[in-house]
Amino acid sequence: MSTPTLKREANGTIYMHWTDPTVRGQRGRSRRRSTGTSDMGEAQRFLGKFLLLEQNAPAPGTTLTIGDLWTAYEAKHVDRNVAADDTLRFCWKNLAQHFAVLTVYDVSQDTVDAYELKRMKGVIGRPSQQSTIRRELGALRACINWCADPKRRLLAPEQVPLFDLPPDGEPNDRWLKTPEIERLLAAAGEVSARMGTRMGRGERFLWLGLETAARSEAIRQLTWDRVDFETWTIDYNVPGRKRTKKRRAIVPVSERLKPVLQRMHEERLADDGHVLDSDAEVWSLIKRIAANAKVDDVSPHVLRHTAATHMARRGVPLWLVAKILGNTLAMVERVYAKHAPDDLRAAVDAISGPAPNLGAK
Repeated sequence: MSTPTLKREANGTIYMHWTDPTVRGQRGRSRRRSTGTSDMGEAQRFLGKFLLLEQNAPAPGTTLTIGDLWTAYEAKHVDRNVAADDTLRFCWKNLAQHFAVLTVYDVSQDTVDAYELKRMKGVIGRPSQQSTIRRELGALRACINWCADPKRRLLAPEQVPLFDLPPDGEPNDRWLKTPEIERLLAAAGEVSARMGTRMGRGERFLWLGLETAARSEAIRQLTWDRVDFETWTIDYNVPGRKRTKKRRAIVPVSERLKPVLQRMHEERLADDGHVLDSDAEVWSLIKRIAANAKVDDVSPHVLRHTAATHMARRGVPLWLVAKILGNTLAMVERVYAKHAPDDLRAAVDAISGPAPNLGAK
C-alpha cells in the first residue's frame, strides 16, 4: 500500500487517498476513505490512527506517543486476546494522565518514579498501594514490549525504555467476618426493597461472590444457560472465551445459595440473559451498599478472599479450595495455609504422642 495522502474534496471533507499494491502485474488500484472531518488537524490524527490500527505502521514523519501505542495495543491485543480486559482499561485510565502525551524517549526511571509518587499521594486517582501501582506499570511495560515485537514494527527493540517496577507489596489480607457479611446482605436487601420487588443487581452480585468465590468479571458475564438446576452447579466458563491462567471453575451451589438463586431465576428477564441482567459494571452499587452497611474496605478481591478464607477456616482441604478458586494449589497454600491449622494439627500431635495426665500423682 502506498502512503496515504490527505485531500480536501469539493464538499470540504478531507479524504485519504492511496494506491493498493500491484496485483499480478496490473497497476495498483486507487482507493480513498473519508476522515469524517474538514479540520486538517483532526484528519491527520485520523490518518495516524488508521495507519496504526489497520496497517501496523506509524504515519510518515510522526513520533508516536505512549497514547498512540496504547491505542494500537488495546485494539489489536487487549480487545482480542485478554479475558479480563476491563482491568487493563482501568490501568490505562490512570496511566494516561501521566504517560499519554510522552514518547518512549521520555520514559525513564525518573518518569516512572514520579508516577508512583503521584499515585501513592492520590494526585492521580485515589491513593494507591504499591501492588496496584506495580500492576499498572506492568501493563505499561507489556504495551511497549508488544509494540516492539518485530511482527508489529511500531517500535524498534532498542527504543524500549528500561525501568524497574515498584516492589510487590504484601497482599491484601482483608476478609469479612460473619457479622460484616450479614450486614452487607441486609443492606443489599434494603436497597432492593426500595427499588421494587425484584432482587437488585448489587444484592445478586454479593450472594454469588460470597457463596461461589468467583471473580467479578465471571459473575457479570454469567448467563442462565450455564446455571444447572438439576445438578445445582454454576459453570463460570464462557463458551468460546480465550483460556488464560485465570481459570474459571464449575462450582456447586451451596445450600444457603439455593433458595436465593431460585428466586433470581424466577425474577429473570430472559432465559438466556445475564444473571445480573447485563454484564455492566456493578461495583458502584456494591460500594454504596457497603457504605450503608458501615462495612469498610470492600472490593471484588475482598469478596473472593472472604469466601476462600471461610472455607479454609472451616476445614475445607486446600486442594478443594484451589479447585473452586480456579487457582494452583501452590498459590492457595501460600495464601490460605495460615487459615487452615487443622491440616497440621495431626502432624504436631504426633511429635510427642498423647497429652500427659498432669493431674495424676
